[in-house]
Amino acid sequence: MNCKSVNKKLIFYINNETSKSDYEKIQTHLKSCKKCSALHYELKTTLKLIEERKAPEPNPFLYTRIKQELERRKNEKKTYEFSLGRILQPVFLSFLLILGIAGGIKLGNMYDIKQNNQSVISQTTEFYLNDFEQEKIEAFLLNN
Repeated sequence: MNCKSVNKKLIFYINNETSKSDYEKIQTHLKSCKKCSALHYELKTTLKLIEERKAPEPNPFLYTRIKQELERRKNEKKTYEFSLGRILQPVFLSFLLILGIAGGIKLGNMYDIKQNNQSVISQTTEFYLNDFEQEKIEAFLLNN
């Protein structure tokens, strides 16, 4: 047998799923070929590790721990502690939020009024000044 055919059948050889003639051929090839015997060793140890870690041992106390934790949480929900901090914290944060929004609106309105007054004045004077530059007095007198 050559290395390629042995490599194809090596997994079946390890699991004892080959015919007797193939088993003997592979066995003789592994004795003579160092590369294939090294591959056989690595594959066999890898499969052994996988098999060992496939089924971990269950913890015998896992169920009781889970049950105790569920009971503790169930009892914890029933005993409600009244806390003033739980009530005042959201009220205080809501008050701060409303105060911030109101202050922002007031500041925005103050800025907007000053900005609008200045822009209206500058636009009207600019319009009249530009109007005189564009239209000559003769044309103004002729049209009226």
